[in-house]
Amino acid sequence: MKVLAAGVMPLLLVLHWKHGAGSPLPITPVNATCTTRHPCHSNVMSQIRNQLAQLNGSANALFILYYTAQGEPFPNNLDKLCAPNVTDFPPFHTNGTEKAKLVELYRIVAYLGAALGNITQDQKLLNPNALSLHSKLSVTADVMRGLLSNVHCRLCNKYHVAHVDVAYGPDTSDKDVFQKKKLGCQLLGKYKQVIGVVTQAF
Repeated sequence: MKVLAAGVMPLLLVLHWKHGAGSPLPITPVNATCTTRHPCHSNVMSQIRNQLAQLNGSANALFILYYTAQGEPFPNNLDKLCAPNVTDFPPFHTNGTEKAKLVELYRIVAYLGAALGNITQDQKLLNPNALSLHSKLSVTADVMRGLLSNVHCRLCNKYHVAHVDVAYGPDTSDKDVFQKKKLGCQLLGKYKQVIGVVTQAF
């Protein structure tokens, strides 16, 4: 699976990779002590809300930039080619406790961070001149890394959660060019849909 591991991993967490897309991966052993390198900022929830708002505010522009860069038939067939039909996407329940929502948010951001790594790598090969798209994907991944770190900090320091199972999206390495483009479009469509719901929940 080709992901940029450092891009989805908060400080001091080691991901134990397993082969096979979508496999649940333990972040830390179940009996591990929950520690962070630095104490959380007192306004960590405010930072989380701001990062979610930043991602939500740029998600539609990223989606448009992506499908435009793919060329035909994508821009004229969004409903068919870019529908957010991602079956293994982590669920999110808006009516949960803060702890439950943060755990689900952690899973979503870990999933999306890995997916963005794959999409970015594919796009650098498939659309090497789409520099604005590459830049937007990179900025989005950077915000997600910060968000993942903040969510981890809050879960660890307030709720003593040292273990979250996460699943990563589909591996694109064995897919043809069209399927890579389509899957990226579906994932970014799903991201655009979900990030709005998650942002409202916090």
